[in-house]
Amino acid sequence: MTAAAPYLSIVVTGRNDDFGGDFNGRFFRALRFNHAVLSEAGIDHEFVFVEWRPVERAPYLAALLEAEFPELGPSSLRCYVVDPAYHDARNLNPRLQFHEFLAKNVGIRRARGRYVLATNTDIYFGRGVIGRFESASLEEGILYRATRFDLKESGDYNNVDWELLEDDRNYDAVNTICPPYFTNASGDFQLLDRGTYHRLGGFNEVYRVAKIHIDSNFCMKAHACGVRLVDLGSPVYHVGRGTFNAQEARYRTRPEASPWGKRWRSSVIYVNGPEWGLAHAPERQMDACTSFLEFDWSAVGPMVTLKGVEVPATASVPRSSTSG
Repeated sequence: MTAAAPYLSIVVTGRNDDFGGDFNGRFFRALRFNHAVLSEAGIDHEFVFVEWRPVERAPYLAALLEAEFPELGPSSLRCYVVDPAYHDARNLNPRLQFHEFLAKNVGIRRARGRYVLATNTDIYFGRGVIGRFESASLEEGILYRATRFDLKESGDYNNVDWELLEDDRNYDAVNTICPPYFTNASGDFQLLDRGTYHRLGGFNEVYRVAKIHIDSNFCMKAHACGVRLVDLGSPVYHVGRGTFNAQEARYRTRPEASPWGKRWRSSVIYVNGPEWGLAHAPERQMDACTSFLEFDWSAVGPMVTLKGVEVPATASVPRSSTSG
């Protein structure tokens, strides 16, 4: 019997490559905290983890995740390991080792929750965020955003609690967000009802030579499609200022060499095909919590489409694309 759909799906991505240093530890600590506070508040939730381009000859991070959290089970943890051939087939920049937002689309497409939160593995939810979930006051058709507070890396984060997160002496930076697009650090918190995520077609899968600003591009598309963007009014937290901020200066004079791709005109709106999120990829059940997405060219979609119409983010996007 299929489990009832939860109120909230939390979509995160990664692989067992130690990205940014102690990736698995940061992931597990944040997930443990978030699961605890969501459970204490009685919020029915699931974690949807997508392992994109798994590392050859390394254990699947999905398997390590299941072993670390045996209490979650298939009703609260669903993992998807994606055949690395999909990365090779869809990538248009050999420097990009991981397509974060293609991976998030895989999770969004398969999330069961009434509301879907696309976030990152090392994000801690603020008390006010939990309060909004608990009050069940979210509205459909609204993209909710949250300010990210960056904590000083020098602190001890092995036992995170509200007191530590809310102590402003621990803050290193505040990533303020401003209307109408609320784009700053947007990949850390994009909360939207499942139906609207599907209507918008997820994150941009057309532009595949960079992964930077794909998150802000989604904010602009949502605005262009008439979706209201709202500051949730409570922060989320992150230890440190992030890998991009730490490495940006190194590639400032040679952006084409960066591992995230050069900056681009992310205000251009996109139209994904019906196959977005690898919707047609064959699934093979590996265990109770994990499925493997087998490679099939029919799930890849066209490399080039002439049906999409590029429009400014302030314009309306047609419900269906037209050919010229």
